[in-house]
Amino acid sequence: MTTSAMTWFYRAPEKIPYYIAERVNGTFWEARLPGVYLDVVRAEPPILMQGNYNGTPITMEWEPARWLRLTTCPASPALAKGLANILRRQPSLSYQTAGGETVWEWRLEDAEKRWQEIQGKPAYRSPVRLAIE
Repeated sequence: MTTSAMTWFYRAPEKIPYYIAERVNGTFWEARLPGVYLDVVRAEPPILMQGNYNGTPITMEWEPARWLRLTTCPASPALAKGLANILRRQPSLSYQTAGGETVWEWRLEDAEKRWQEIQGKPAYRSPVRLAIE
């Protein structure tokens, strides 16, 4: 089955965990990221998936057609770049959490508002504005 971010991010997918997992994992594998495997934790928006990328724990959470958050520990810039290619857009911002996780966020709306929300808060370390939409 050929799939793309259009079937699970830019449009709301069916609220069936199996379908979401098949579409998301298939998209990563077709994008030449076979080391990604994610399971659905929550099928209702914001959709939450957890898994690993070449043995590294990852979390992906999103509200279809609004925003997506990728969390890795340790940082995995190659995965973030791969996801940017899948979504066909650069992440809006990145930061580190107090627990040492690296987070990249893609915002289709309210990117500036989100940027203002994280500024100066200790929970968001080393924030970087990556793309201005």
